Formats: sequence, structure tokens, C-alpha cells
Amino acid sequence: MSLFDGLLMRDTLQDTGVVPSPGYPYYSPDVICHAQVADPKTYFTNNYNSDPNQPVQLGSHLNFVYVRAKNLADSTQSGWYISVYRSPSTLWLTPSLWKDYKLKTQSGVDYVTVDPVQSGQVAVGNDYFILDALQSNYFCVVGIASQTPDPALPGSFSNYDDYWNWIRNNQNICGRNLNTIQDFPDRQFERLDEFQNPENEPVPILIQLTASGPLPGGTIFGVTCAPCDINKEQAVSQGTILTASGMVPANFSGNVTTFASLPSGTTSWPDGANISTKLYVGQDADSEAAKYATPLEEIGVSREELAEHHTENGVLVLLGSTATAFIS
Repeated sequence: MSLFDGLLMRDTLQDTGVVPSPGYPYYSPDVICHAQVADPKTYFTNNYNSDPNQPVQLGSHLNFVYVRAKNLADSTQSGWYISVYRSPSTLWLTPSLWKDYKLKTQSGVDYVTVDPVQSGQVAVGNDYFILDALQSNYFCVVGIASQTPDPALPGSFSNYDDYWNWIRNNQNICGRNLNTIQDFPDRQFERLDEFQNPENEPVPILIQLTASGPLPGGTIFGVTCAPCDINKEQAVSQGTILTASGMVPANFSGNVTTFASLPSGTTSWPDGANISTKLYVGQDADSEAAKYATPLEEIGVSREELAEHHTENGVLVLLGSTATAFIS
């Protein structure tokens, strides 16, 4: 039995009827591996009574991990942090062996904050963690809610009673085994690019990827953004320019993931290779921004290719671009 079979998960605590201890007003936080969502606070609050966890993508450096917690106190709670630790699945009484392995957010912070939450309501983290499935094969996680960014944790337990008492009497701890994993070829390169939609309505976008330089013919490159319904890849032998269009949800703030994988047997990126990403926003032809539009023929797309998401006479305006150059 792994450590995480022994930890009391949210539903298990509910079944045991354990009463929250004074000073521990939170339910145990939930730790959830899930593809990027447009509005995490709404999504993970509305499905609180279900388990939306998805498989870890074994070949990816960029698995999104969300957290949430429920306030069981009689009053509104504020000033809470949630930390997540990754662990091997065989540890029982030795938190000292996992408490130094904290997950971090994209910005490098090793905790997320939660907004003030009323009694009986659910709080969802204001950011998400990144789990690198290639960095380590530790796919068990411990989630801890505390009122400090770096919670004080015991080093080890000398007996089972102390361990069980710690778990049962601390409502702010949960564990989850993420060993439901989905295998696919390793992505040797992944990049997260932030972008936002400040509009109060969905907006069409088009993403253009260009793979240039001396890349082997079997190199795969692609782009994903689940909230925008974008997930496309191709081999450079099929063409070195890839375009994908979708719709950005209203008031979206999130990321586009650009990735690439070398063919089997190739161990390093060739000097001079380059992966670039350009993001275009669809605008009406009579809009103020239309004067900044890039001609469709310059982007390499036809009006027919844009028909699903873009207006009949719409134009594409470059929002921004990023690129990664590989040097030896």
C-alpha cells in the first residue's frame, strides 16, 4: 500500500465524520491534474462534487495541476496558501523525504494563494502548478493548506499512531496518486506563452508556427491551447509552417503551449534551428485595428481555412510573437 492509499482524501474524511479541529477550518485541499481551462474558479467550483482529474501526460514537461479547498469554519477565511509536494509512492512515515519537493507555478513560486472564502464555499487557487513528468517519476502528490507560504511539516514519525493522528486531526492535508498516466513520445521542447483576451466576448485567433533551420525530417512541432480548442501538430517533412485557428473565451488569461520533438535516435537540437510562434487576433474589416492587419497571403492561409471561426470579411492583426533559437 502506498502512502497515498493511507492518506485521508476529501471523501474519506467526510465518511469518517471527523470534526474539524480548532485552527484548521479548511477541508483537505483537492489536487487535480487537468488540461488548461479558461475559467478555473468557475469550472472547479461547479464540479466540486465530482473528480475531474485527468491522466498525467508522461512525455510532457508541462502538466497543469490545479488546487481547491472548502471552508468548514463558521466564518469567512482569508490569508491561506496551498502547497503541493511530489513524492514516490512507497513512503509512509517519512515526510522528510518528500517535503523538499514542492511543485512550482509557471512564475517559479512554490505555492498558490486563495481568495477569501465564505463558510461552506469552495476556494480555487489563483494560479496553477506545473508538474514535469520527464523530470521525475514521482507521481504521488501531497496538498497542504496553511496560513504561511512554507508550512511547517514533521520530519518523520516514530510510530503509526502519531502518523494517523497527524492525518486525522489536520483537515488541511490531502494526498493523491497521479499514477494514471498517458504515454506519448517525449517532448524535448515545450514553451508556455502567456496571452489574454480583455474583451467581454469570445474572439477568433490564428496561431502560426514556423520551424526553421537544419531540423531532421522526422521532427514534430505543434501547438495546443485547450480553452481555445487548439491542438495541432505536424512533421517538418510535411511543411515547416503550421497554422491553427480557434476561439479565445471572453476575459481569458492563460497560455499557449508550443512543443517540438526530435525523431528517434536524435539526441540534440541542431545549431541554427528555430521554433517561432505568432498569434493573430481576428478583427472586423471596419474595425479601428484593421489598418494594422497582415494580408492572409503573407500568413499563408486562405479565406476558406478561416471560415469556421472568423467572419467572412474579417482580418488578422498580429498580437505578438515569440521564438526559441537553438545554438550549440
